Amino acid sequence: MSSPEFAQRHRVDERAFTRERKLPLPQLVRFLLNLRKGANQDELDRFFEVVGEEPLAESVSKSALTQARAKLRAEAFAELSRVVVDEAMGALPLRRWRGFRLLAVDGSVFLLPKVPAIVAAFEQTGEVTPQGQFSRLYDVLNGLIVAADIEPQRVGERVLAGEYLPATLADDLLLYDRGYPAFWLFAAHAVEQRHFCARLPRTFCAEVAAFAATRARSALITLTPGEEARRQCQAFGLPSEALRLRLIRVRLKGGEEEFLITSLLDQETFPAPLFKRLYHLRWGIEEGYKREKCFAEIENFSGRTVHALKQDVLAKVLTLNLTALLVWLAQWMTRRLYQVRRHRYQVNFANALSKMKDNVVRLLGLSPPPGLLERLLWAMACEVEAIRPDRSFPRDIKSSRPKRFHPNYKRCR
Repeated sequence: MSSPEFAQRHRVDERAFTRERKLPLPQLVRFLLNLRKGANQDELDRFFEVVGEEPLAESVSKSALTQARAKLRAEAFAELSRVVVDEAMGALPLRRWRGFRLLAVDGSVFLLPKVPAIVAAFEQTGEVTPQGQFSRLYDVLNGLIVAADIEPQRVGERVLAGEYLPATLADDLLLYDRGYPAFWLFAAHAVEQRHFCARLPRTFCAEVAAFAATRARSALITLTPGEEARRQCQAFGLPSEALRLRLIRVRLKGGEEEFLITSLLDQETFPAPLFKRLYHLRWGIEEGYKREKCFAEIENFSGRTVHALKQDVLAKVLTLNLTALLVWLAQWMTRRLYQVRRHRYQVNFANALSKMKDNVVRLLGLSPPPGLLERLLWAMACEVEAIRPDRSFPRDIKSSRPKRFHPNYKRCR
């Protein structure tokens, strides 16, 4: 991020970041990665205390921050995040399922600042709080966000899922909840030669309804598109030939049944009993929302423009990925530390993320403090929680107003 090539790709014009300023491009990126949650001026003061290694160090104004960040494209953070994920895949033996990297796709609604520019960009009407569609492609076994987008709600979750496909690899297996299945999306996977597994309702099509009426655990089907599916394939430029797929019946503890559809046709390599556990692994993307919305406060925005909003989201995604990789390394240490105990233990991610505050600034500096990375990993490895499998509790769904972050009432230190 200190290279001239990086600046050339991501500055908004040729003159940006060419003069000596107190907030040059590398400093700006490090500031936005520092899990900002408080008022901008207080966060800036704290940032320069960390960089200068002295209390009450000379800082810059929040106006300087506004001017500097306006020169930086939000896509800079998306590129850095891709580099982090790609490098980790090449350097670390990350977890896989039968040779596949497991990727799940899911979406959530974000509450946005109610200012005219954001209301217009996200196509909101009336007096309601503006909302955006947040979607991401998530490595469920390693806690990495492979790609993320925030778009107007009119952009459907399936469309965003389809846009992720070109960024996936041949050894990826994509998991979808019951809101995603569509013939055109299955056809897109066939074109890209990507495997998938998706939950779907028994009323999805005649082939699924016929399978549900039997007692079979698994069956190969030929999925034929209807008129509407053909029109959708034509609209997306996809072939509409029938697809050879496989249906799986999954029985839950309470006697209920779920139905899955997959492109993994080999019943010997992938027997039906595997799929209950496989689909359950998709829950990792739901747990990821706690990290993003509760721990990182990803909806706590530092600006009131669409540009600043996207910078904030993608910067926190990058910091979450950096934290997930450090947690992966710390988990290896944890297994060694607690191998003689009764339970297995896992690193407490919330605590690890808290330790990244300010330390991410130090780690990404030109001269990180000697031994900082080792001390940080050790601190993460010592803050653990016992893993107690097969525990379940009834969901306590409370009717409460969603948490909002008010720009004029930011937290103090």
